[in-house]
Amino acid sequence: MTTPPPPDDVPDGPAMDPAWAPPDTPTSDADSTPGPADAPSPADGADETSPADGPDPSPIAGERPDRARTNGFAIAALVTGAVGLVLFAIAFAVAALVQIRRRGGGGRGLALGGLGASAAWLAAAAIIAALFGRSLFSAAEGEADPRQRDGYVLSSTLRVGDCFTAQTHDSADPYVYPLPCASPHNGEVVAEAPLPAGPFPGVGRLTARAAALCEERTPDNVKKVVDDDFDARAELPKRKDWESGKRTVTCTLVYVGEDKALTAPLSRSVITPRHEAMFEQGVCLEKWDDNMTPPVVDCDLPHQFQLLATYKLQDKEYPGRRKLEKMVLEGCAKRAADIWGADPPLDRVYPTFSTPTKQQWRRGYRDVYCLITGKKGPLNRSFVPKK
Repeated sequence: MTTPPPPDDVPDGPAMDPAWAPPDTPTSDADSTPGPADAPSPADGADETSPADGPDPSPIAGERPDRARTNGFAIAALVTGAVGLVLFAIAFAVAALVQIRRRGGGGRGLALGGLGASAAWLAAAAIIAALFGRSLFSAAEGEADPRQRDGYVLSSTLRVGDCFTAQTHDSADPYVYPLPCASPHNGEVVAEAPLPAGPFPGVGRLTARAAALCEERTPDNVKKVVDDDFDARAELPKRKDWESGKRTVTCTLVYVGEDKALTAPLSRSVITPRHEAMFEQGVCLEKWDDNMTPPVVDCDLPHQFQLLATYKLQDKEYPGRRKLEKMVLEGCAKRAADIWGADPPLDRVYPTFSTPTKQQWRRGYRDVYCLITGKKGPLNRSFVPKK
């Protein structure tokens, strides 16, 4: 190879193409070691200094130096970041930066651009969620919940005295279906109770306060049957509503009694407690359940209890558990003496009783049931005469 002429003497012919090299191997004149035939000789006027001892040979006139190849992952990062595919853009950008650092090549700016576009998309999403997130999510929930499309509403949107139908198996479900009180329904809004201002008390304390307020405002004509026939519910304000000044509790009663539905407002309904409506002296019961109607059976069949007597207490204030049990024990003993006289069958039966709970007492429930049960297993006959 001869020494290239000065720039002014560059021939007008086409530039020489660089030698071919694999894609990942940049072409460099410095990598080509001239053979003996190409070595310059003193006769040609070349410097006798070895190429290894001197500067790299200058490129051939007209030959363009190789440019660093652009990393493919960097291009992908920019494209996916621009169209909002944030996760893909971040992954491509990281891969590109790692490859560029290890192998060299171009595209660092493209990779950083993909990261910047991804950051912009994330920031925009955060702003939209902060400004419109609640309404957007509410709309999505409304589309997913067919009850809202079918006319179900929150009980807090109704007024006191409005009737509705609600789910009886899910007391936490705030959605109800409004209906006229003359139509078959199972619930009614009985009160709206505002809670005092102050810091948000937490769900537990808020629930307790709401229950006390709703119990206080339950209509008197249904207080005595709430435990047996009604599920008392309350829709509570959320923390955000509380902080904005909305502290009203909506109190509702959902009928869960034996009848299929209500057909009149509670103010005009006559609802008799289950126990009071059914039991008479001498009735035999398969079992006893304070929360539902105990099944009545023929006294000749095996049964757990027989009703000795029933009566009402007249005290206005709840006397306390121990005093109440003492009062009931004395009352049942007196009635047993009136029925059996001087020959009670206490060798075969054992006396027991059922009293109202403190909560039932506050709602006006005063019924006492004097019962007998077998000492050696189930009863197989009647020990109490019917009236």
